[in-house]
Amino acid sequence: MKKFNKNSLLFIFVMIFIIEGICGNCFEQLKRKTIDMLVGLKHGNIYSIFDFKANVDDLSNKELSYHDTMMDINSVKENLLGTQVVEKDDTIVVKSNSGSLVEQINKLDKSEIQNVVKVIGDLKTVSEDNGANFLYCAAPTKELYQSVPTNIVNPFKDNYELFLSELTKSNIPTLDFAEVLGENQLNFNSFYYTDHHWTIRAAFAANNALLEELSIRFGFEYDKKITDISNYNIENYPDWFLGSYGKKVGTYFTWKGADDFDLITPKFKTSFTEEQPLKNQTRKGNFEETVLYMENMKKDYYNMNTYATYSGGDFRLQIMKNNLNPQGKKVLLIRDSFACAVAPFLSLQTRELHLCDMRDYDYYVGDKLNMKDYIQQIKPDYVLVLYAGISDISNSHSRYNFF
Repeated sequence: MKKFNKNSLLFIFVMIFIIEGICGNCFEQLKRKTIDMLVGLKHGNIYSIFDFKANVDDLSNKELSYHDTMMDINSVKENLLGTQVVEKDDTIVVKSNSGSLVEQINKLDKSEIQNVVKVIGDLKTVSEDNGANFLYCAAPTKELYQSVPTNIVNPFKDNYELFLSELTKSNIPTLDFAEVLGENQLNFNSFYYTDHHWTIRAAFAANNALLEELSIRFGFEYDKKITDISNYNIENYPDWFLGSYGKKVGTYFTWKGADDFDLITPKFKTSFTEEQPLKNQTRKGNFEETVLYMENMKKDYYNMNTYATYSGGDFRLQIMKNNLNPQGKKVLLIRDSFACAVAPFLSLQTRELHLCDMRDYDYYVGDKLNMKDYIQQIKPDYVLVLYAGISDISNSHSRYNFF
């Protein structure tokens, strides 16, 4: 027999309170189902609780006009019932032991990783043949730092360490952000609770580590005053951002709720030209007017990606030109979404920063670029690859298809 969870009663009373304050067909149905459940309990039918749970699930999925409210209601229900794993849209979201949301991933075969490392090696060769320094930047995802329920497999650490080992064997210059920043600094507090990305503060620190690595390896010159956080304004927006995992399971699947969001902008003068050639789009102005997209800085949990305030999100090709650094270097950054929050800060230290996304998404404008052709065309001083993790080779939207 199924075990009755006493937290279900608390959820019932919360539901009744909400229903009484909201009108509409969806809530009328839910109200009737609540009454049916209470009548069932009165007559000793414990299974009416589980019937009620199934009805909430059904209404959460079907009544799209009340999507946001129903998602939040459902998240309260799942939290009270102790749910730790939800599968939605081909993603398995797991509530870690700390309450932070992570994704269940698969263990990779060594041969899969070796094939990817070979492709990265080919890109290194192309870069160096065209006079560019090459660096692979490996960003850990928060699965590396999280403990999960015992019934969940978390092979991320094994995948990540094997990947780094194979990069070393192939003599590919690599920056391991996990090693550089250290676990005490880059831990689950440096990632959003409801999202897979690192926070803006962590991305700022990652950019500083990248600049230092380039300086040590290749003699890259940068202005250390620009890496000093005291030269930036930091505005904190509490409970502002619901990340990609939170959107799948609801705001209150973890009692942390939505994430705070920091807006970090320079106190000093800036001037940029931001281009998206495949969209025939150009923007000119200061840091906030070009490399930031302030229209995304809105509190709208289910319809807005606040993280995309930085760089504007994911684009096939984006060029950030720093008009105040004409003697700086030209850098090509092959990127995934983790670079969104790094690129604006990196652009402060370059002359031109070319951002190329090699993943296959239907919403991208323009075809995927051939990196051999593009490197020969723009002749960058540096070619960098910044990708997070190594967990999704088999379903990575062909991110390693450089040519």
